[in-house]
Amino acid sequence: MGLRKTISINSILLDSENARHGEKQSQREIYRWMTSGAVAQKVIKLATDIAAKGLSPFDSMGVMPSRETDKEPWIVVEGNRRVAALKFLNNPKLCPDLKLRKQYEQLKKKASVQIPLRVEFAVFKDFSEGAYWIQLRHGGEHGGVGVSSWGTKEYDSFLARLGRRSTNRPAVNLLSYALSKGLITPAQYDQIPTTTLFRMLSTPSVRKELGCHVSKGEVYRIADVGYFDRAVATMLIAMASGEASVTKLKSRPQRENFIRVMKVAGEWEDYDEQSPQLISNEISEKTSSDSDDDIFGDAEVSGGQAKLGSSAKPRSGTRDRLFALKGHGLDLPPDQTKVQDILRELATLKHSGAKGTPISVSFLLRALLELSSNNYLENNQGAIRRLETNTPLREKVKCSARHMHANGRLSQDSLDIVTRHCAEDGGMLTISTLQKYLHSTAHFPSGETLNSMWSELKDYIIGCW
Repeated sequence: MGLRKTISINSILLDSENARHGEKQSQREIYRWMTSGAVAQKVIKLATDIAAKGLSPFDSMGVMPSRETDKEPWIVVEGNRRVAALKFLNNPKLCPDLKLRKQYEQLKKKASVQIPLRVEFAVFKDFSEGAYWIQLRHGGEHGGVGVSSWGTKEYDSFLARLGRRSTNRPAVNLLSYALSKGLITPAQYDQIPTTTLFRMLSTPSVRKELGCHVSKGEVYRIADVGYFDRAVATMLIAMASGEASVTKLKSRPQRENFIRVMKVAGEWEDYDEQSPQLISNEISEKTSSDSDDDIFGDAEVSGGQAKLGSSAKPRSGTRDRLFALKGHGLDLPPDQTKVQDILRELATLKHSGAKGTPISVSFLLRALLELSSNNYLENNQGAIRRLETNTPLREKVKCSARHMHANGRLSQDSLDIVTRHCAEDGGMLTISTLQKYLHSTAHFPSGETLNSMWSELKDYIIGCW
C-alpha cells in the first residue's frame, strides 16, 4: 500500500460489513443506523467538529475498489463514521431522521470552514490489504506498534502544555512529586489510578493526615518534609500494591478509615502545621532546601501564612544540608543518644556554601551508616552470620541489606543501589570513599555528592532502626 488518491465523497459507499454495526443490506440501512440511538449523537458531534475545524490532519481514511457498481466505485475501509458525517454535511437529504436532518442543514449553513467534498484517501486493492493497518489502529497497542491510548496522567500532561488543567491535576502532581523524590518506583507510578488518588485528595481528613492542602489543582505541603514524604509514600505504595483498591476507597468513610489505619500502623506522629509549600516547585527545583526555615518564594503572604493559589517563585541553588531535623525519617530508641546527636549535627551543619563543612558532614554520615548497620546486625544476631570485629563497613552494609531485603524491609531497587555502593571502589558515591575524604587530596566531598549518597542510602539507614 502506498497509493493515495483524492476522491469525491459522492463516489464512495459506506462499508456494509463494518465492525461497529455488523452486516447491513443497503446504504439506506447504514444511514438509518448512523442516525439512530447513541451512535447518532456521536456522528452529529463529529460532523459539528468537522464544520468547525475541518478534518483532522492526523487521521487518514481508506477505501478499496467496489465491485458492486460503477457509479460509486469505492467502498470505505477505514473511516466509516467520518465519511457518513461528510455525506450528511454535503447532502443533508441523505439523513433519514428529519430532526437530525435540520441540524445537518444548520451545520452546513453556518460552517466555519468549507465542508470538504473531495478528500484524500489511502487506497487498498482489497480489504485484506487494509486489515493489518485497521487492526493496528483499533486493536490495541500491540506492544507499541499500534496506537497508544492516553491515560489520565498523559492527558493531564498534555493539558498542562496548553496552560490548562484536568480534574485529576492534584493527583498527577502528587504522583510526579513522589516519583521525582524516589518515594515510589516508575512501576508503582503506573499502577496507581489517578482518579482514585484524586478522590483521596478530595477528602479533607485524608489531606489533614497527609499534611497537605489542595487549591486550584495544586498540592501544598503544610507538614515538614519528613512527615509528608513518609505519609505520601506509605499511602501510594499501598495503592500500587492493590492493598487499597478502587472498590475499597470508593466511599468517603472507606477513605477516612484507610488513612486512619495507615497512620496508626505506621505510627505517624502529629506534625506542626507550617506555611504552605507548593510541591510542584520542589519537583522543578529538585535541590530545594529541606531546612526548617524554607521560604515560600515570592508567594503573597498574609499574617505569616502563604496564600494558597498564589504563584511561588522557585529558589535557586542546591540543598545545603542533608536533611532537616524532623526530615531524616529515623525512629530511634530513647537510649540512642549518640546517634541522635549525630542526626542533630547533620541537620545543622551545611555542606555547601561559604560556611559549608563537607568533610565534617561526610564523617558524620559515615558514622551514622556504621552505627546503623551495627544496630541492625546486633538486633538480628540469630538470623545473620556472625561477622568479625574488624569486618569492613561495606561487608556489614551488604550483609544487613540482603537480610533486610529477604525479610521484605528493603525493596529490590534499594538493595541494588546499596549493593552498588558496596561493590564499586573509588567512585564518589561509594561507602569506601567516605573514609578517604580525610586522608586523600584526590577525594573531596561536594554537597551534591553527599546529597546523592544520603538520598540513595536513606531507605537502608531507616530500615536499620
